[in-house]
Order: sequence, then structure tokens, then C-alpha cells
Amino acid sequence: MGREAGGDWQPRGWHGRWITIGDRVQLVGFGRTGTVRGAHPRRGVTVQWDDGGTTNAAPHRLKVIEAAPYTPPRRIPEPDPSATPDRAAAYFSRPGYPGDAWVRYDETGDLDGWIRYNRDDPFTITRYREVFNDPAWQQNVNAMRLREAPPPGTPPRTRSSLADLIPADEDDADYRHQEIEEAFREELERREFAGFGIRFEFFDVEYSTDHGVTSLEAKIFKGGQEAGYVSRIFHRDRDASLWVKHDYLSLEEEYQGQGFANAWNRHLEGWYRESGLERIEISPGLEAGGYVWAMDGYLWSDVYEVGPFMMPADDSEHRKKPIPRLMGEIARLESLLAANLDNSIPEANRLGADVLARIRAELEEARAMLERFRLSFDDPGYPSPRELALIGWRHGRDRKKDPWLGMRVLAGSNWRGVKWLT
Repeated sequence: MGREAGGDWQPRGWHGRWITIGDRVQLVGFGRTGTVRGAHPRRGVTVQWDDGGTTNAAPHRLKVIEAAPYTPPRRIPEPDPSATPDRAAAYFSRPGYPGDAWVRYDETGDLDGWIRYNRDDPFTITRYREVFNDPAWQQNVNAMRLREAPPPGTPPRTRSSLADLIPADEDDADYRHQEIEEAFREELERREFAGFGIRFEFFDVEYSTDHGVTSLEAKIFKGGQEAGYVSRIFHRDRDASLWVKHDYLSLEEEYQGQGFANAWNRHLEGWYRESGLERIEISPGLEAGGYVWAMDGYLWSDVYEVGPFMMPADDSEHRKKPIPRLMGEIARLESLLAANLDNSIPEANRLGADVLARIRAELEEARAMLERFRLSFDDPGYPSPRELALIGWRHGRDRKKDPWLGMRVLAGSNWRGVKWLT
């Protein structure tokens, strides 16, 4: 792309303004800003965005930001602690972070407002004009990474359907990438999930061999601290059916049990059903994944996912399947029970009567479950993942300090599951 008008091809942006390399531009309607790095007649303008991403955008959706010197305000209003974001012309926040900001026009037409480093602490309020026009403050504000958002109390916006955000052809993947990404950011990145927020690390839209895919990977944050990672992959098959793979979700131990996974998945499932997705597929295999998804109502994808009737071996690929793990747990408890009953272990190491009774009860449940796994896969009596997960569970039992047999079998197990949405 030439730096002067009249080259082989040069884009014109919003209202016909020439776009050149190095121009500062804004994505019209979204407020996202960045710097132009190149352009192509087919792919559009390549923009390096201020939030870290680099994507292509259609020229007509870009507005060149004209540099203008700062003009001091005609009047600086006195601080107004009673001002609320509900009266704002624009409101800024970031999910998972305590700060926010809002601006409004005063009676003289000047832009004014406030920024709060902690919205729950009135002593952290700073004049908006001081922050955004004083270079000494700008670095601190940039670190907050605030994003424009609806003011508190604003009715929710109608969200895009996922049916429109998974590419249906190559043109969708090539020319609507930015539009699709912004719709996902609006729905997921600019809200909170049980006090947590997410920030996209990777986003991709592709179409090949009659199959459309939209993928995202994001870091999970709480209170400004990184708490985990999540990945989701959305599919459109050749027959136009839509489904999603829950590829990965991991939280640091200190953030587990605080409600993120439940809030995140409930929100997404509502969006899935509203958009007409057919199913969710999962492949648990990390930490407690196999147990968590079982308790959430996922079913075996097919009979092969449950595993063969064989004792697990260290060099076996099947050792993490549920049936071999169940057989291994039964054998371990039988051996433990026998050792306590035939006095082959020191008296000081023998288990108490209450523990032995609990082991016998778990063994009885586990053996009965193993026999049910010999039924035909389509038999109504064939065990579900949730039934397996609950073997040995009793009210008040601590899953971390005293995991029951079903949880020991499924936590860390490796099986593909499905939840039907339609």
C-alpha cells in the first residue's frame, strides 16, 4: 500500500478518508483502536490493536483518528461525589477488576467525569479530566485496561446468535473475522462470572472442507490476578448442525470452588440453547474433570469411552478408562480388606471397624455397578457417568480430604462425553 493516494490500491475508510500505513484508526461502533500495519485488496486493512491483537478489518468499518492538540477546559466543575454512572454519557469497566470510570458532558458542553480505582471505596475517586489528559496518570490508567461498557442498570443488549458467529463459508471466515470476534468479546469478555473475568489470548475463525470452526482461548482473572485458563471450539458440520467442544478449563487451586466454572458454563449453555446448538462434547482428562462433567449430567459418547473389562496396566492406553479404573479400585479395596482381616499387617496399622464397614459398603456398590456395565450399551439399566461418580458418596463427606470410590474412579479418568441440548 502506498503512502500517497493514487497507488495500485489504497483503502478509503469511514466517510471516504484515505487510510495510510501508520494511521491511528478506530473500529466504528465498537471503540476499538489501533495502528495500521498494511492492507490488501482482498483481505482488507491489517490493524495492530491497542489491546494486543492483530487482525484484518474492512476499510469502510475504520475511522482514521485525527491528531488534535489538547485544549484546556473552559471550566472545571467541582467534585461531585453524588454523581452516579447511571448519568454517564459513556461508562468504562473491566470484568473481574474493581475499578471503573464514567464521563458526561457538563452544562457548558465540556467532557467531565470520574475514575475509581475501587468502585467500593469512595476515597479512590479521581477527576476524569486529570487522569486522561495528564501523562503522569496515563500509565496507571492504561494498566487498568478499562473497556467501554453499558452503565450499571442498563437493560441487557440483545446478543448475537452463535448461528451467525460460526462461519458458513470462506467469505464468512475471511471478511467477518473482526465482526465475529467483537461479538464474542461483547458477550464474554465484558461481563463477570461469580466475580471472575476473562481476557482472550487467542481467537480464530476458519472454514475448510465444508466445515466451519470458531475457536477461543482465554485467561481467567479475579481481582487483577490470573486464576486459570479456558478454551472452547465451536463447530458447524457439513449438514449445518452446530455443536461446541468444551476443550479445556483449569483453575489454580486457590480459586477452585469459588463458583467460576458453574457461572461460566450456565451462561454459555443458555447462549447455546438460545442459538440452536445441538450438543456439547467434552474430553476430560485433567485433575477432577472426569468427575465434574459426570456430576454435570454428561453421558458416554459411545461404549468404547467406558473402556474394556481388563485390569489397568501401567503401559496400557486403556488404564484411564472408567471400567478398568473401577476394576482396579475394587481389587485395591479387596486386598486392603483382606489384609485387615487376616492379620497380615501390624495391629497399629489396621483400620477401625467403622472404616472397614464403609469399605464393605463401597465394594458392594462397586461390584453391582460393574455387573451393570455388562449390559448392552442401549439398555436402560446401563450405568450413567453420574451413577458411577456417586458410588460411596455420603452426605457431608469431604471430596478433597476423603474422596469416595466413584470420585476416585472418575477424577483424572479419560473419556469423551456428550450433553444433548435439543
